[in-house]
Amino acid sequence: MDNGRGKLLAIQAETLYLINLMLAPGLAFFLLLGLYWLNRNSADALDMNHLSQTVGVSITGGALIMLAIAIFLYTGGMESGYTLMTLVLYFTFIHSSLIFMGIMGLVKAMAGEHYVYPLIGRPFRA
Repeated sequence: MDNGRGKLLAIQAETLYLINLMLAPGLAFFLLLGLYWLNRNSADALDMNHLSQTVGVSITGGALIMLAIAIFLYTGGMESGYTLMTLVLYFTFIHSSLIFMGIMGLVKAMAGEHYVYPLIGRPFRA
């Protein structure tokens, strides 16, 4: 198990990731970037595992939502009933999966363990 400081930073990273997804999008992302920026050179392996993945997956999730909305609006427009349906399906499957991965990451951080987000987390491993 890593030291307490590393565990605390890992918990903070995962918590900010979840806040970014559910409560304060944008604000929590910039706080997460700041946490990463301040600790990128002094972080131990557990810190970097959680910090790098939460930043990378946040960027990926943000890009996914912007791309999805753009495609939905381009293909259906605001007048189409399909646009709302596809947005609801996106949030039901993709957004909730990102939240679930964040909860799993938070549980692992609280246990002082490393975690790799399924499917999209591997490229961001530290």
